[in-house]
Amino acid sequence: MFALKNISVKIGTRSLLTDIDLSAESKQITGLVGKSGSGKSTLFRLALGLLDSADGYEWTGSLLWNGEGLTAKQNPKLQPVFQDPHASFSPFGKMRDLLLEPVRIKNHYFLSDEIKEKERERIESFCVRLNLSKVLLSKTKQELSGGQLQRFAILRALLMNPEYLLLDEPVTALDVLVQKKIAEELKQINKAESLGMFIVSHDLGFLSYMCDQIFVLDEGRIVESGATEKILSHPKSQLLQSLLNARNHSFGGAVSSSESSN
Repeated sequence: MFALKNISVKIGTRSLLTDIDLSAESKQITGLVGKSGSGKSTLFRLALGLLDSADGYEWTGSLLWNGEGLTAKQNPKLQPVFQDPHASFSPFGKMRDLLLEPVRIKNHYFLSDEIKEKERERIESFCVRLNLSKVLLSKTKQELSGGQLQRFAILRALLMNPEYLLLDEPVTALDVLVQKKIAEELKQINKAESLGMFIVSHDLGFLSYMCDQIFVLDEGRIVESGATEKILSHPKSQLLQSLLNARNHSFGGAVSSSESSN
C-alpha cells in the first residue's frame, strides 16, 4: 500500500498542503483530482522526494510503502511517469540507448554485453505490448510524436520492474485519440500485471475511466474521497460538484476521450 500520513507542506509562511491522509491499495488505480493551484504538483513532487529544503520547502508527516517509511527517489519499486514526455528524454542518442539509462544507473554505469542483450529483448517485448514499432527505437526524440514519447516513458518505467507507478497528468498534453489509446494501455497493464498506479490529474473524465478510487484536493486539503462510482454518483464537496457540472456541460457537449472509451 502507498500512503501519505498527516502530510503538511509549506514554503515560507505559505501553506501548500495541510493534514493530507491518503491510502492507495497496491494493485488498484487511485486518482487525485484538483484544480490548478490546488497542490497536486506539490504532492506529486513530495511523493518522489523532490521537495528540497534548500528551496524553502518544509514538510511534516510520513510517506509510506507497505507500512515502511521511504523516499521515493531512492526506491526503484516506485517509478514516475511525468506530464511532459519531451522533457523526459535527452535530445542526444537513439531511443534504444536512452531506454537503457535507468539500467545503467542501477548497475553503476557498467553493462555487460549479456545484460545489454537481455534488456534490449525486454524493450522489444514491451514495444509490442505498448503498440510501438521497433523501428522507432532507432529514432531520436525529435523524430517522435508526443504520444510515442509518452509510451516510451511508460516503457522505461516498466523496465525497472516497479511495484507501483506514479503518474502526473500522463495524457494532458496529447490529442484525444492518443489519450484514449494510452488510457486503455495503462488499464491493460494494471489488469495484466496487478501493477498499482497513483494518477494526478485535473481531468475528471480521465480519472473516472481509469480509477478504482478518487481523492479530491482543494486548496491543499483532501475534501472528499471514495470509490469512483460512488463518489461521482453522490458528490459531497463543492469542488467535485463543480467539476462534474463542468464535465457535463463541456464545450460543444463533448466528453473527454477517456469517457468516450468507456
